[in-house]
Amino acid sequence: MRDEAKILIVLLFLSPALGELLSGSSPPLVFFNPFTLLLLVLLYGCGTVLIREARVRWGLQWSVIFLAVAYGIVEEGLMVKSFFNAGWVDMGVLSGYGMYFGVQWVWTIMLIFYHATVSTLIPIIMVDLLWPKYKNTPLLGKRGLLLALAGITGVTLFGMVFMGSSEGGEMIPYHPHPGLLIGSFMAVMLLIGSAYALRKNRVAQMLPILPPFMFGVLGFVFMAFNLIVPNALAESQVPAVITLLVQFAVTTMVLLFVFYQICHQSITKRHMVSLISGSLLFWILLTPVYELGGAGNPDPTQGMAAVGLVSLFLLLIWRRMVLKGERYEKHHIFG
Repeated sequence: MRDEAKILIVLLFLSPALGELLSGSSPPLVFFNPFTLLLLVLLYGCGTVLIREARVRWGLQWSVIFLAVAYGIVEEGLMVKSFFNAGWVDMGVLSGYGMYFGVQWVWTIMLIFYHATVSTLIPIIMVDLLWPKYKNTPLLGKRGLLLALAGITGVTLFGMVFMGSSEGGEMIPYHPHPGLLIGSFMAVMLLIGSAYALRKNRVAQMLPILPPFMFGVLGFVFMAFNLIVPNALAESQVPAVITLLVQFAVTTMVLLFVFYQICHQSITKRHMVSLISGSLLFWILLTPVYELGGAGNPDPTQGMAAVGLVSLFLLLIWRRMVLKGERYEKHHIFG
């Protein structure tokens, strides 16, 4: 099998494995159901592959972030419509919290950050680090691009029609105001257009760069904040506008970290490996909590502890393979 085909297959399955399985959104019995897995590969896998193809073909640097955000809107705004549906199964205390003009903004910001990192950019960076020779090599031809686009489009349309709130073990379709769906679609198009328009824009910071260990710490902290703080503030009945201000402040910090650290001219593989390791370690440590039915999940999620152990083992193997023999090689991940 050609290396390009191996990378494509890994990316198609790695993205849903991180985005759905490791997070506990789709525990093992759900994730490995053939029909569910097919839908997840068509959604997460095809979406992530298309983002990587655009990054390579358009020569994107930091503006690839626009495409990752666009993916989050496609999944949560167009397919499952959780941005607007207070009855969405995963909402918990965030149900209806911070809802203005029909949009649950606290949940929306939280999910966009999650999908832009764990579901898309992290899988792309992981395969690029593992196969650096092919980092700037397209994986798909014209037919492959059309198939990937058809895959994510088809599953998104399926979700728009049939997905909604779960009642008594059955899915009750939810259809928000058409204006919300149109707005989501327009936002996706605007983000894609912005990524393309800024394809030649480059950032190369020369300020002092943090040590790799701090990249790992910040990856862990950003993930923890994104999940825990909004839920904790909602649980404490803090006014949603305050939570939104906190989210915007931290989002600004994350973007500054991207521009001044990740886009640094002296960044190395070890920096990026530490960032990814710290980010995923947070979710790995949560898996036994999900197994016990904690973290806002009222029902035990069988098999999640095993998912955590396997994930940790594979993460350590990946880390060793990437860093083997090239301890401080510079690695400009955004182009």
